[in-house]
Formats: sequence, structure tokens, C-alpha cells
Amino acid sequence: MTVFAVAALVSCKKEDKPTPAVVTSVDFLVSGTSVGPHDLFSFETGARVANADSVSTKWDFGMRFEKFIVNSNASGPGSAGVQVLNSTFESVLEAPATGYAYDTTAAQLAVKGAQWYIYNSTTRTFAPIAGKTFVFKTARNTYAKMEVLSADPADDNGNPVVPPTRPTKIKYKLRFAHQASGSRTF
Repeated sequence: MTVFAVAALVSCKKEDKPTPAVVTSVDFLVSGTSVGPHDLFSFETGARVANADSVSTKWDFGMRFEKFIVNSNASGPGSAGVQVLNSTFESVLEAPATGYAYDTTAAQLAVKGAQWYIYNSTTRTFAPIAGKTFVFKTARNTYAKMEVLSADPADDNGNPVVPPTRPTKIKYKLRFAHQASGSRTF
């Protein structure tokens, strides 16, 4: 009888739950021009990655002005994919199992500009659309969700500039949660 009781206790063990992902906000200063290399970012480190590492899986996405690339296929050696969801950051509790877009060619990128921002032709600025959440399958097969909180014209040091001064950089404020365990649950 005691063997049965021990077996019953072991089989009733609660399922291990992943550690909740920590929400982090960062400023990410990227090139304000539409040509040249992209500025690269890693969810694993929560920081910029050197362009010398562009042929590695150390980065997950890159930005240049308003253009996104993800570390996959045409843009890098990783397996990063992304979905832009019409959901608030807080309401995204789990990354989808399927449906990720990848950078298949230089002209066929996973993220399209009109998906996530509105352009103001008078001020020549753009603003993130509220209620858009990026969900990434990262270059190293973990998951992250991200919200672009702001995109401000800046100089090389990240100081704000106003028209007619042309910005050399765009200062993004990003909020993200990275699930390093590989779980899709945030």
C-alpha cells in the first residue's frame, strides 16, 4: 500500500512553470538614415550588438531609421522570426507556436513599416501605433515580446532635434520581455 501512495504522490507532482519574463525598458539609438548598416539588438543581453557580430546568432533584430530586419535567411544566420500583433503588450501572455515571418530576401522583410508606425509628412516624423506588440522567436530559439514606446529624432549623442534640423539618429524607447528558458509563456 505504501508503494502505491508514493507512486500517486510522484505522479501528482505539479507541472514546472517557467519563471516569468522580466519586463525591461531601454533606449536604443539607431541610424537616422535609410542606407548603411543596421543597428543590432539582442534580447538575451538587452543591449546593442556590434556590427562585427552581424554574421552570428548574437543578435535578434536590427533597425535603421524605421526599417526592421530579423536575424534569419537574407539578414543573418539565425532562426529569428517575428509577428506584429494587434494586441497590447500586457495582453500578450504567450508567444504563438507558429505563424512567424522571416526575412526571406532583402526586399521581402518580415516587418513592414506600415504595420507598426504612422508617418507625419508635415513634421517628417513617425510614431509607433499604440496596441502593436512584436513577438519574436529569437535567433537562438527563445521568445520575446516587444513594444515600441517612442521614436524620437535625435543627434549623434541621442539629444532631441526638431525640424528643420535633420536628425542623424532615431532614439527608440523599447519595452520588452524575454523568456530565456525557451518557454513561450511570458
